[in-house]
Amino acid sequence: MVFSVSAGHRPWSFLSSLLVKKQILALPLASSLAFLLGLNVTFLPAIASDASDKQDIQDTIFKYKAGLEVNPNDAKNRLKLGEAYVTAGDYDKALVELQKAVKLNPEEPATYWFLGRVYGRKGQVQLACDNLKEAVRLAPKDYTYRLKYANMLNRDNKLDQALSEFRQALKLNANDYSGHRDYGAGLGLKGDFAGEIAEEQKAIGLKSDDGDCYYYLGMAYAAQDKRKEAESNFLKCVGLDKKNAEAYNLLSGIAAANGQFKQAIQYAQTAVSLEPDNVQYATALSKIKEASVGGTGTKAAAAKGSKAQ
Repeated sequence: MVFSVSAGHRPWSFLSSLLVKKQILALPLASSLAFLLGLNVTFLPAIASDASDKQDIQDTIFKYKAGLEVNPNDAKNRLKLGEAYVTAGDYDKALVELQKAVKLNPEEPATYWFLGRVYGRKGQVQLACDNLKEAVRLAPKDYTYRLKYANMLNRDNKLDQALSEFRQALKLNANDYSGHRDYGAGLGLKGDFAGEIAEEQKAIGLKSDDGDCYYYLGMAYAAQDKRKEAESNFLKCVGLDKKNAEAYNLLSGIAAANGQFKQAIQYAQTAVSLEPDNVQYATALSKIKEASVGGTGTKAAAAKGSKAQ
């Protein structure tokens, strides 16, 4: 699914010299994210990955389809079939079954929750928000529904409303690290970086091995021009999630800003190797290489001039 990009974090001067846009993704997920050159990122949903999982899902689909042949008006089986299609990554079929389930039982909040997920993954954010809002209305004390709704509002750039929903969700469950993590990211989008840092630290206190927490924390420090703290947290992020190309991309900017061009190039090359089709990463790598040549030349000239004196 595609996460929309909105203004928020402010990079330091070197990143700006590399055509950095002031952007960060509004994220629930897994990895969210600002880049040296700003872009929209497509995240693949969690679906069956190996042969045994896929077979299990197909068996589940067959079971519920068989049950519906006997009783096509069984709302629970419709919902379960729709859920199975979501797991299989077949969102069009999931949508058909979930819409039928709503007609059979319009008071079941789980159906609206799955509809919200499907619409979100299809990039239809407003429809996703509408369905998640209905799930919350029907089950106002369900933490999972409210957190998902808050994250979807973030994607829809309804930041004030999203923050309100995050706060309500955390009242229901203050011990879930993902709620603090995502709330912190939302605060960052509003420019409240101190609040973001506080929430990310709470999240890390609850779960210290989530790379995204350190990623958001690094972004908050970067926004405050605290380069050392930003670098430290980005390094922790990639230590936990070695496939986070965005973190490597930002680490390359920090290293270059510190004049560590060899390290910067290594980070930038890692980002490119992780996402070889990403034009922005390739461009950033090229610009850092150009800057490294200019920087080396400048230092050599300065040293030569000093000796001459």
